[in-house]
Amino acid sequence: MQGMAIAIQHCEQTIIVQSDSSTALSALSGTSLTRSAYGHLVAEIRHLMVDRAFIPMKFSRVQNRVADRLATYSRTERTTAVWLGRGPRCVEELLPLDSNPMILE
Repeated sequence: MQGMAIAIQHCEQTIIVQSDSSTALSALSGTSLTRSAYGHLVAEIRHLMVDRAFIPMKFSRVQNRVADRLATYSRTERTTAVWLGRGPRCVEELLPLDSNPMILE
């Protein structure tokens, strides 16, 4: 959710929401998780999406190595960070392998 808020602040383009969870992506366009333990998070994300164009995109876990590496980085370095314009060195070699060609254009 914080990532979406930052993307909205720093980018005027369409924002692509990637997930390996079909349930999470469908919740953003429906009401499937409204009454669940995660309903409040879904509602906040939907609120962020109101004024912007978002494209939900399903990825398998194999295609999501960058997210996995960043999660590991966050746990081992005990940090939260935002990289604008260029990502950290720990994911540079994975970006071409994971990225959707639409994003790189």
